[in-house]
Amino acid sequence: MIKYIAHSKKWRDKPNGNTYFSVQITDIKTGEVSKVEFQYGGGDHFKSTSLNELCKKDKASKFSLSHDYIYWIDEKNCNKKDVLNWGE
Repeated sequence: MIKYIAHSKKWRDKPNGNTYFSVQITDIKTGEVSKVEFQYGGGDHFKSTSLNELCKKDKASKFSLSHDYIYWIDEKNCNKKDVLNWGE
């Protein structure tokens, strides 16, 4: 059963080759939104930081949260301003 929707937005600093992201995590039941601020990290790093944020709130293990309760949205190639605003 899905409890959360974790929506990441990513921006790539092309001249330096670095990827940055921010995440909004929505609790489907309450509508409460938690945010992971703009930070460096590529690949699935956004999932790890999102799970850390959720573990603080849900008191569940990372394994059970990632496999049972989260619908992941990974939006790539966003502009920097959108990614910065998404995490604020």
